[in-house]
Amino acid sequence: MIQVQKLRIEEFRGIRDLDLDMGSSSFVVVGPNGSGKSGVVDAIDFALTGNVARLSGAGTGGISVAKHAPHVHQRDNPAAASVTLTFTHPASGQTGTITRSVKTAGQFALDPKTPELVAAVEWAARHPELILSRREVIKYVNTEPGKRAQEVQALLKLDRIDETRRLLNTARNKTSTAARSAEDAVKSAEDAVKRGLDISDLLPSEVTVAVNKKREVLGLEPLSATNLETDLSAGATTDDSQSTFNRASAIRDIEAITSYVIEHKDLDTAVSDLDTALTELEADPAVLDALKHRQLVEAGLPLVISTACPLCDLEWPDVASLRQHLNDKLTRSETAAKLQQRIQTAAGRVTGQLRGVRSLIQAAQPHAVTLGQSALQTSLLDWSNDLAAFEAKLATIDSIRDESQRLTNDPLAAPSPITDGLKALRATIEALPDQTATEAARAFLTVAQDRWTQLRQARAKAKKATAAHKAANAVYEKYNSVADAALTTLYKTVEADFSNFYRQINSDDESSFKAGLSPTAGKLDLEVDFYGLGMFPPMAYHSEGHQDGMGVCLYLALIRQLLKSDFRLAVLDDVVTSVDANHRRQFCKLLKDVFPDVQFIMTTHDEVWARQMQSSGLIARRSLARFHGWTVDGGPFYGQGGDFWTQIEADLASDDVPGAAHKLRRNLESSLADVAASIQGQVVFRADNNYDLSSFFSAVKGRHGDLLKKATASANSWNNDAAKQKVEALKDERAKAILAQDGENWAINALVHNNDWATMTKADFAPVVEACKQFLGLFTCSNDACDGWIYVLGIPGKEEELRCSCGDFNLNLRKK
Repeated sequence: MIQVQKLRIEEFRGIRDLDLDMGSSSFVVVGPNGSGKSGVVDAIDFALTGNVARLSGAGTGGISVAKHAPHVHQRDNPAAASVTLTFTHPASGQTGTITRSVKTAGQFALDPKTPELVAAVEWAARHPELILSRREVIKYVNTEPGKRAQEVQALLKLDRIDETRRLLNTARNKTSTAARSAEDAVKSAEDAVKRGLDISDLLPSEVTVAVNKKREVLGLEPLSATNLETDLSAGATTDDSQSTFNRASAIRDIEAITSYVIEHKDLDTAVSDLDTALTELEADPAVLDALKHRQLVEAGLPLVISTACPLCDLEWPDVASLRQHLNDKLTRSETAAKLQQRIQTAAGRVTGQLRGVRSLIQAAQPHAVTLGQSALQTSLLDWSNDLAAFEAKLATIDSIRDESQRLTNDPLAAPSPITDGLKALRATIEALPDQTATEAARAFLTVAQDRWTQLRQARAKAKKATAAHKAANAVYEKYNSVADAALTTLYKTVEADFSNFYRQINSDDESSFKAGLSPTAGKLDLEVDFYGLGMFPPMAYHSEGHQDGMGVCLYLALIRQLLKSDFRLAVLDDVVTSVDANHRRQFCKLLKDVFPDVQFIMTTHDEVWARQMQSSGLIARRSLARFHGWTVDGGPFYGQGGDFWTQIEADLASDDVPGAAHKLRRNLESSLADVAASIQGQVVFRADNNYDLSSFFSAVKGRHGDLLKKATASANSWNNDAAKQKVEALKDERAKAILAQDGENWAINALVHNNDWATMTKADFAPVVEACKQFLGLFTCSNDACDGWIYVLGIPGKEEELRCSCGDFNLNLRKK
């Protein structure tokens, strides 16, 4: 845990030279778009992590910290770009300074280098989620469930859950493939047994009857029953037994392969389904690219154990960023994954049919050997090997695409001599003289036992493969169940905080708001209440402003769950602006009341928003830096709290009176705007929102005079002599300050605008500065610990007090 005390930026991004004193308290950088505010956020990010999130991720190809973090004028001199961050470590009370140069972004200098401070810096580097930009807020709300689960789990450091889930799913798929292959082998073995025994069903009773008929011929004892352990040929073989050829069984084997070559409806159906899916794939090249990336990423993601990408060896800022990048690519390929599954399923059915064909070939091949038809035996062997190679090519999407022509034309690709050779082999077998009944019976039982053994082995392998798949599936399902249950419990806490935060911000119109987070198998559904009319996705009915507010609230709920008491810093880049204008004060109250120990460093382009943060007490007056503009050569023009007096004095010390005048006018306009807001001064409305200095002066002076009159009337009504004296003293001070300011105010405009006659020396302009300082002092608490603007409690016409935040300045405005 850390909190930022001071920040110094040199030649980094759009900033040439900048010092900010954040005082380990909440801080706001306000300024128009393009004034350099985000450079402050980038600098904090870089100091803590050595990376700049804005320069990484999707859409940033070719952009890097080394090349593009230095100011454009120092783009070839990365050593000149550096950030120095002074921070406090609340747990130990220690203060340290970390300095990091773009040239050696992966290294940093820490002073003092105590174990506690080293651990604090390392902790901060592991938590890039402490820095949030507006573009990242919505990713927690308006995104598909799978993507939301990844984003949220990455934030909560739970991304390993999905990695493990994918690994288990891969194991489940592999065991499923093995189980299907084993079942195909069992079916082939069963078919071989049925052909050998000449039975239609593989029932134990039918097997027993068929075997006992042949055993009776041999005078052997009949079998009372059969199972896979039964020796069907027990007693049938003798020492002079030579032939295992059974004429009838051989004919059935030849008939089976011949019939399949002629007609194979199941294979045709599977090929048709596969061809349809492949046609869809070829019609959309983007899907094909997504599939290629998915396969590559799925292989590489489990190998991510360091900042070096296992796929391309490129270095990443941190492991989390690399994993997030790969997870994003997987999410984007979900549609492609569904098509991939269809292709693989259809290819699996084709493969199963081809395995069956090879089994039929293997059954017919021995008969060609027995009858001396070596040419046919060679053709059958070549065909079986070709089909095996074809099966192997149906394992991946790319190789399946390569075989699309064969799939369409002739998946079996039976060599031309095969059909004629099988006919000739059958004719040869049929022309053989009938075997003696004894020889036929003995050969029958020998073949039956051989195929019976193969069936037993095939079923044993299938049992193991099925058990392995069931175990893999059970582990996968159990993991999902346990993970989802744990995530559900975790998300219930997040859900409660999220709902509570959003209700606090929108208490005026959504006081009964509730949200539901539902994790299921790698997804995270989010539904929210819409004015009591039902639960819907955020995008269904809520406005964009409300959706942005939900994103901020969900982020706060998640980061609170992740860090708990270690949550002491959050850097929000233009995030608060996304909260709609009607609920910003409640949002300030939420941050102040619920997160009193957290330092929020925020940027905004909205001046009114910045003033609301001040008036609500979320930030002190000195905890605000104004960026007035930006140039390439000079960087941002800025002022922080009351430090612009120091900058003005520096200009005067170098005889730069026009520069001092510019700074004085700019800061007077912003300061008097704050004062007018605090004391409820009335400024004439301008549609272009372009208010000049004189408008603010008039409004503030007039309102201040009225308030002092009310304070006098109140003191008189209560007969409070001490209050009377205090008000009279303030009136005297006011008279002197206004007199001095009125007398010198002309010089500001004369010097700011191009007037050749208006030339002033440092000595001439110093009284102008002092007069303005005295005037602003009328509205500033004299307590250095407070240093805030005085403000009015109550509404115009019913004012109650004129006071400061600490109470040192307090005038009663209520009459008796």
